[in-house]
Amino acid sequence: MLTMLRKHATSWMLKGLLLLVAVTFISWGGYSFFREKKYDFAARVNGAVIHIKDYQETLQGVMKRYRDAMGPAFTEKMIEELRIRENVLEELISRALILQEAERLSLYVSDGELRRAIEAIPSFQVDGQFDSRLYERFLRLNRMGAEDFERMQRENLLYSKVVSLIRLNGGKVSEEEALESYLFENEKVNLHFVKISPDSFRGQVSANEAEAKDYYQNQQEEFRIPTYLQVQYLAFRPSDIELKIQISPEEMKRYYDQRKESFKVPKQVRAREILIKADPQDPPERVEEKRKKAEEILGKARKTKDFASLAKQVSESGNAQKGGDLGWLQKGNIEESFEGPLFSLKSGDLTGVLRGAGGFYIFKAEDVTGEKQKTFEEVKDQIHQALKKEKAKAEASRRADDAFYSLFRSRDIEKFAREKDVPIKTTGLFKEGDEVPGIGRDPSFHSSAFSLKTGEISAVVSIPPNFYILKWVDKKESRIPPLEEVKEGVIRKVAGKKAEEKARQTAEEILNQMKSGKEFREVVKEKGYPMEETGLFNRAGGVIPKIGPAGEWMASLSSLSEKKPLPKEVFRTKEGYFVVRLLASEPADRNKFQSVKKNLEKRLIYQKQEEFFRNWLQDLRSKAKVEINKEIL
Repeated sequence: MLTMLRKHATSWMLKGLLLLVAVTFISWGGYSFFREKKYDFAARVNGAVIHIKDYQETLQGVMKRYRDAMGPAFTEKMIEELRIRENVLEELISRALILQEAERLSLYVSDGELRRAIEAIPSFQVDGQFDSRLYERFLRLNRMGAEDFERMQRENLLYSKVVSLIRLNGGKVSEEEALESYLFENEKVNLHFVKISPDSFRGQVSANEAEAKDYYQNQQEEFRIPTYLQVQYLAFRPSDIELKIQISPEEMKRYYDQRKESFKVPKQVRAREILIKADPQDPPERVEEKRKKAEEILGKARKTKDFASLAKQVSESGNAQKGGDLGWLQKGNIEESFEGPLFSLKSGDLTGVLRGAGGFYIFKAEDVTGEKQKTFEEVKDQIHQALKKEKAKAEASRRADDAFYSLFRSRDIEKFAREKDVPIKTTGLFKEGDEVPGIGRDPSFHSSAFSLKTGEISAVVSIPPNFYILKWVDKKESRIPPLEEVKEGVIRKVAGKKAEEKARQTAEEILNQMKSGKEFREVVKEKGYPMEETGLFNRAGGVIPKIGPAGEWMASLSSLSEKKPLPKEVFRTKEGYFVVRLLASEPADRNKFQSVKKNLEKRLIYQKQEEFFRNWLQDLRSKAKVEINKEIL
C-alpha cells in the first residue's frame, strides 16, 4: 500500500484530497499567527502570496482524510515518506499558477454560474431544492461571511474551468492504441521463480568490531536519536459542554423538517440466494452448461417450500450452509443489477436466474417491508442528541479560538486554565510518531508540537471531536550517539548487510547461469532451493502471485516473451531476491475487446489528458518565479 501511495502522492490521490478540502471547507477550526517576518508566507508565486494559514488548513484537511482512510497505519514516518507537507505546498503553488493563467486568458465565473453552483451543493438542499436557511446556518457554524465563502467557491469554479480547458486538448486514442492496451493488460503469464532470502544467510555471516566501527563512521545518520519534545496543552472538548446545551422543541422540529428525507426507512427485503459459480474466463460452452444447471435448480426451487434446504444442497456461495441467508437487504448493499428484480418481489416470490459477477444467482424474498417515513416523535431523541453535539462542537471551536487570541500575548496557559476551568495536561517527552496519552498518534498534534519554538503556543489544532492549544515546555535535540551506546545495533546492521549481499550474489549467479544456457530446474537443484510457479496472472495487474507488488519491475515483466523469457536482472522485494523465468503465456481473448472498448478508450483518453495537463503545468511552473518558505517544511 505504501508503495502505491508514494507513487501517486503527487497525482490523483493528493489532487482528490485537496479538491475535497477546497470544495467542502472542512477545516475552519484553527488560526495561524506568526510574528517574525520570515513566517508571513508559505510561498510566493509570481509575487502572489500563499498565506501560512491557507497552507496549514489545507494540510490539516489532507492529513485528516489520510487518517480517516488509513487509521493507525497512517504514521509520521508515512507523512515523511510520502512528502505530504511538500506535496500539499506544491499543489497550492500549482493552484495559484492556474488561477493566474485564468486571469491571463481572461476567463471568469459569472454571478449566475456561482449562484447555480452553490445552490447545487447537496448540503444546502431540502428535497432537491436550495434552502437559504441551511446555507446561512452553514456560514454561522463555520463563523464565516457569505463573501468569503463565495469568493473561495468562485476560485474553485475558475480553477476547474482552466483545468477542463487544458485537458480538452489532451488528444485522442485510436482503435489500434486501444486494442494494443487491451491485449497487453489482459494477457496472462505464468512464471517459474526461486526466492533467495537474506535471512537464510544470517548464520553464515558475522561482524567484528573493526567492521562495526568503519560502518558507524560512514553511516552515523542511521543511528541518530530523534528530537524529543514535551508540551502542555489545553483541551476544548464538546463532551464537556454538551450537558449545558439547551435545545428548544422548535429547533428540533425545524431540523426534522429540513432533513425529512434522511429519516425515511427504505424498502427492505429479507432474502436467500443460490449461486452457481461461473468465471468470466470460462469458455462459452462451460458458461452455458452452468446456466442450464441454474435453470434446473430454479425449477426445483419453484416446487419446494424449503428453499433453505435446497440452498444447502446445491448452492456454491459462502453462505450455503446457512441456507443462503442474506439477512435484510436494502438498495445499495447488493449488486446493482440485482436491485430491480429483487426489490420488485413480494414475500415468498423467486427471481429468475440472474447473471452476476460471481456466476448465476437465484433469490427468494422471505419477507418484505415497504418504505416508511419515521415520525418526528420517533426520532426527536435522536435529533436532540445530534443538535447538542453540533452546538457543543461549534461552542468548543469558538472557545478554542477565543483562547488563542487571549493567550497570544500572555502565553500563560496554566493561569488561563485555572481562570476559565479548561482541562490542561503536560505530556512526557515524546518523538514524532509516538503515542501521546490522551491524544494518540495524531499527525496534526505532532506536526503542531514540533513546529513550536521556546515558549510559543500553537494555533488551534482540531483532532475531532476536540480542539487543542499547545505550548512548548521542553526539548531534547536530536543527536548521534557514540559508538559504544549503539554498538550492538551496528554489529547487527553490518551482519544484515553481509547477508543481504550474499543473497543478491546467489540470485545473480543463478540468473547468469540460466542466461548461459543452463536449465532453471538444474541450477536451483544444485543450489538447494525449491522452484515454484506463480500460476497464470495478468501481466499488467501490478501484483505477481507469491512474489508481491511488481512495482519497479513492471517494465522487466512487460518485456518477457517466449524468445526472451529471462529478465535482465533479479527482482528485489522486502521478502528477498527473486529469479524468474517466463514459463507460459495466455493471450487475451480478442473477441471480448469490443465489449470493453468504450470504457477502455475513456480511460486511455483520461490518461492522455492527465499527462498533457501535467506537462502543461510543469512548463508553467518552470517559467514562474516561485519563492518557498522552507521554514514551514
